Amino acid sequence: NEGAPLLHLGEEEHGTLVEEGSHIQSYSLDELFPEAGEFSRKFCSSNSFRSAMRHAMREDVFDSTPSYSGLSEKARRMLLLPDSSIQGSWNCKQFTSEDGQCRMKKLTEVLKEYLGEDVAPSGDEFMETVGALCGSKPSTHWIDIVGVLDRRVPHSWHQDTGRSPNGDTKTVLLGFPKEDNYDGAGVFSHAVKLKYERVAPEDHPTNEPVVYPKLEVDDAYVVKPRFAEGSEIVVFRDIDIVHSAPDVAFRSSVMRFM
Repeated sequence: NEGAPLLHLGEEEHGTLVEEGSHIQSYSLDELFPEAGEFSRKFCSSNSFRSAMRHAMREDVFDSTPSYSGLSEKARRMLLLPDSSIQGSWNCKQFTSEDGQCRMKKLTEVLKEYLGEDVAPSGDEFMETVGALCGSKPSTHWIDIVGVLDRRVPHSWHQDTGRSPNGDTKTVLLGFPKEDNYDGAGVFSHAVKLKYERVAPEDHPTNEPVVYPKLEVDDAYVVKPRFAEGSEIVVFRDIDIVHSAPDVAFRSSVMRFM
């Protein structure tokens, strides 16, 4: 429902209008990595590639995130189970060692295996390139979100931060569908496009979502972004929409870069 009407929350009569057609953009892995050779096709058509990528990214981030250091091997195995969420930073420059060793070592090996030794980006290049879609002043926060997969859930409308420093800071979602050659909804968050920018109050904590527990939205307003080959990534400003986990999720996970 990409042509859904815009929602007017009723409190922004003198606010800034969101430009029509700018609420949600789609990108492909081919656009970001044109030298990699059919990245989108290989990603969308191979569950083994997607699974290897996802597990490698989770392990590389986990093993380089200070808050996870010092945990036992048993705790590490539990936290890295595929149905758990892992978070850290997509910024790899801060982790590069003095001898030039990259941070995302496992991801680098997976990309080389499936895309080719000579054309694959390094794991660090992959993270930084996707993260660059976040625009200026990103938080560099990254999370692999699983969510509820086995039943329908009601929408829970919110904004992650309700902010967009410099007006160009965006949220980036990379989808991991549950089956090969998937074309449909349920991978990315559902969204409601706002008529006016919705900025969080200045005193609202930056690390807490802005929630709308009483907001009831007619289904005609709900945009369910499509995952397909050529649309593996969606991007939006958090002040332009309210969003929710899909009521019916059909994914292995979705990775959020901010």
